[in-house]
Amino acid sequence: MTLRAGLAVCTAALVGCTGNEPHPRIDSVAPAQAFTNRDLWLTLNGADFVPSFRIDPGSGARVATMDGFSGRIGSEPRWKTLTDFGWIGLTQISAGLLADTADDLPPGPCDVEITDPRGHSAVLSGGFLNLGPELPPVVTVAKPSIGLLYVPGGIIHAIVNAATPPPGHMTALTWKYTEPMASDGTLRDPVTAACPFLPGAASIDCVFDVTVSSNLTVGMTVNLDITAVNDAPSNNQTVDSHSIGLTARPTVSSVQPQFGGVDGGTNVVIQGSGFVPESRVYFGNDLLIPNGGIILDQQTISGYAPAHIAGSVPVTVTSRLGFASWNQEFDYQIPPQISSINPAFGPEGEETRVSVVGTNFTRNTIIYLGHALDSAVALTGAYFANDTEIDGVVPRGSGQATVWAFDANNGWTSLPNGFSWIAP
Repeated sequence: MTLRAGLAVCTAALVGCTGNEPHPRIDSVAPAQAFTNRDLWLTLNGADFVPSFRIDPGSGARVATMDGFSGRIGSEPRWKTLTDFGWIGLTQISAGLLADTADDLPPGPCDVEITDPRGHSAVLSGGFLNLGPELPPVVTVAKPSIGLLYVPGGIIHAIVNAATPPPGHMTALTWKYTEPMASDGTLRDPVTAACPFLPGAASIDCVFDVTVSSNLTVGMTVNLDITAVNDAPSNNQTVDSHSIGLTARPTVSSVQPQFGGVDGGTNVVIQGSGFVPESRVYFGNDLLIPNGGIILDQQTISGYAPAHIAGSVPVTVTSRLGFASWNQEFDYQIPPQISSINPAFGPEGEETRVSVVGTNFTRNTIIYLGHALDSAVALTGAYFANDTEIDGVVPRGSGQATVWAFDANNGWTSLPNGFSWIAP
């Protein structure tokens, strides 16, 4: 009777002498969400978590015992039992959710329910979010893209991401590069590296370069394997393998036309091979317009020559496959210049034979006369005498006219009011 009286006093002291039995309340669960393919320890936060007690015979101390607590998690009709209750205090208790018990819990919000030793229950609706089993990480390889080709001696630029949904976290991201045996019988050792990341990170970004051996040959295949690992208790690894074919470096076989004016704007077509996306054409140190040229196919790039001083410049195509140079050079030429037209006048309403004198004339140079170039008329019967003289017949007209020397590739210049038709 003394022991029972002591137990009654202990319980009363703990819950107060109000005469009312405590009713537990659950306010929150920590963690509030988790993967359920691992054993979990949940902390229930609330109020009036009053345990049973026993008296230690040796010390006489009161000892809280959770034998009378029970609980479950889930929703109708699928509930799973909480186990191993532990008393932390009146506002906190702990409970276990074992993986082999929770593996078939419905994914999504779950109710949490407990019952205390006095038979009073508390429910927190949707208090725990079941994320289901933690899956292996997802690997995303932005570069190299599937199907991209590279060349022996070239650089493979890789951009990789590995991620796993929180609250899971990544534990490793590594890559391995391997090559076949070269035609000379040598075999390069695999290249491996681990990508740095912050502990506990749910995502890892990794950027790296690896150089293809120059003694490999076109048609061979190299391999890049990306391995990502997260903290899932099983099935926690993803391997993403890429086979990369080797191809020839680009070539430039022709540039048409082979010359243009110093003011730029000459429409040129570059022929060759290996013009992969993002290939760029340079005239000297300047890009072909626009943005290094328009890639029509792997054999053709077109664009407009940039402006440059008179003289010759190399033509080069650059890409991730390397670079290629034309075995000739593009010649920048000064536009045709007019110094005089002889005679400088003729009878109104009649044709007049003239000689136009200047410099830098070509067989493509056309002489026009008129008030504006877009409405001017060309010499008829024009004859290219040499690079300083073009002869022809001025058509009928009246008044004064500007004389233009126009070259589709090299540009144009004019002699204002250079010719006049005189009334008889």
